[in-house]
Amino acid sequence: MKWIDQAGYALAVRYSGGYAVTKFVDNIDFINPIHIGDLVIIDAEVISCGKTSIMIKVVVTSEKLISKNLAKNCNCTIVFVAVDSLGNKRNLS
Repeated sequence: MKWIDQAGYALAVRYSGGYAVTKFVDNIDFINPIHIGDLVIIDAEVISCGKTSIMIKVVVTSEKLISKNLAKNCNCTIVFVAVDSLGNKRNLS
């Protein structure tokens, strides 16, 4: 879950042009386990945005390196809020 939040955070900061904080994480669906030795792939995309917030979908996939089989492991939606240096909401850039 830490990697999911970090991937979402990176996209939120990049998209908003400044610091952002996690407001909430919704519907973490664990579909398949990740096994030791699997390559973990984390994709994040902006679903929508408001004046100060960004909704991001995060999908976690794993790949068995030898067989190259892919498995969808987890997905969720996260909302981040853009904040200034004092922690106050700010408009997206």
